[in-house]
Amino acid sequence: MPSTFVRARSRNHRLLHTAKRGAVESTPPTLVVVGVGTAGVRRSMLFSERMSELSAAGRIQTAVYYDCNEVTVGNVQKTLHKSFGVARSGAGTQVLFPNYVPEPNGFMRDPTRFRDFRGPLERDMDNIISQVILHSERCGRVPETIIEFMGFSGHAVLGGILHQKLQNAFPNSTILPVMMLPKDHVSEEWTRRYIWEQYESLLSGSNCLVTTQSDVNGREDDARLATGLAGFEVAEFGEENDPSISQLGVTLRRLMPASGGWLGMAAVKRKMPVTRKFEWLNFPPWWRQYAAVGPEDDLSSLLGSAIWSTLDPTAQLADGINQPPNAPQEIVVSLPLHADELEPVATQAAEALDNSSIFNRFTNLDIAFNTARFSDGIEPDPYMHVTRIYPVSGELRTVTDILRGEGVALPHAATTMVETGFGSYFHLRDHTPNPILPPADDDTEFEDDGQQHVRYV
Repeated sequence: MPSTFVRARSRNHRLLHTAKRGAVESTPPTLVVVGVGTAGVRRSMLFSERMSELSAAGRIQTAVYYDCNEVTVGNVQKTLHKSFGVARSGAGTQVLFPNYVPEPNGFMRDPTRFRDFRGPLERDMDNIISQVILHSERCGRVPETIIEFMGFSGHAVLGGILHQKLQNAFPNSTILPVMMLPKDHVSEEWTRRYIWEQYESLLSGSNCLVTTQSDVNGREDDARLATGLAGFEVAEFGEENDPSISQLGVTLRRLMPASGGWLGMAAVKRKMPVTRKFEWLNFPPWWRQYAAVGPEDDLSSLLGSAIWSTLDPTAQLADGINQPPNAPQEIVVSLPLHADELEPVATQAAEALDNSSIFNRFTNLDIAFNTARFSDGIEPDPYMHVTRIYPVSGELRTVTDILRGEGVALPHAATTMVETGFGSYFHLRDHTPNPILPPADDDTEFEDDGQQHVRYV
C-alpha cells in the first residue's frame, strides 16, 4: 500500500504528520461497487481501473455492472476479462451482471419500460444480492462501504430498487449513491415528472454524492470522480488508519452527520515540474515510473495553489452548491512521487499551508497526502490530483431548476422550503403536458395521496 501522510486532528490542525501504511497480508476486501446503466457502468469501471493503478483492486469484494443491454454487457465483459474474474472460491473480486435481459437493446432512455418485466427483474436482482452476500461470507467480512454509480435514465428506478435491496442486505454498511444530475432536455423531463418521485421513496434518508452531467468533458469529469474516490480509499484520516478499514467509509461517516442529504466533490489536476525516477519490480511490467523532486523544484506553492483551487466553481463536480465553511472537509492530495520523495514534500506543504489562511477559513479541515501514479492517456507528464469532499446544506440550484422548470413562479410560502436530500424535498407538481413524455399514470403510481413520499407546495 502507498505511504500516506496526513495532518492529525490532535495537533490543532497546524501540522502534517506521517503515517506510513505498510503492506498487510490477507487483508479482507472492504468495498462493493455498483454501476447502474451505461453511464454508471462506465464510472464504476473507471473507478476499478484507478484502484488497480493504486495496487488496491483487491479491496473490491464485488463489482456489479447492472445494465440490461446485451451490447453494453458484452463490451464490459470483454474489457474486464483480462483484469477480473468471477471468484469461485477464496477471496477475490467477484464480477456480476444481470442474467435476465428482457430486451436486447435495454430500456433506452425510458425509465418506465421496466414495469412490464418488474417481477423477473426483481427476482434476478435478488439472485445478484444473494451472490454478493455469499461472496462477502467467503471473504470473511461484510463490506464496509458500498459505492453506487447511478443516474437518471432508463435504469434509474431499477438502480433505486437495487439500492434498497443492498441496504436491507447490509444494514450496517456505509452506502454512497453517486448521482449524476442530468442536463439534456429529455432526461430532465423524465426526472421532473417521474424519476425524482421514485427516488424520494427509494433513496429516502441517503447521503448522495452529487455530480452534474457534463456536455463535453464527460470522460474527464468521470476520471476526476474515480481518481478522487480511489485516492480517499487508500488515504488515512485521523485515528482510524488501520489498512484493513475502508478509509472512504471513515471519511463518509465523518461528513454525513453534517450533511443535509448531499455531499459535494471538487477535484483539480495540476502538472508537476519534476524529474523522473524508476523503480524495478520483480513482476511485470518489471518497472514502475515515478516523479522525483529535483533540487530546483519548489512544490509547496504549487500544492498550496492546487488546494485553494478546489474552492473555484470550475473545480466542483456539481453546479450551484452551498458549502458551509465550518462543516468538516476532507482533502486528499495524490502525488506521482516515489515514497522516498513524499515525506519532504509533505513537510514543505505543511509549512506553506500553516502560513496561509486556509485553516482559518475552514476550521474543521483534514488533509491527506499519498503517492499515486494514475494513467492519463498518452500524456507522459506527471500530474498531481487534489480532491475535496464536503457536506452540502440547503437547496441545490441544479435540482430546483430541473424540478421546477425555468420561469416557474413559486408561491411565497414555497420560497422558504429547503431541500435536504431525498425524502424531504418540497416542490411543485407540474401539470403542463409535454409531447416528449406519455401522460402520468396516476392510477398506477399514486393510488392514495396519503402514500405519496413527495410533498407538493
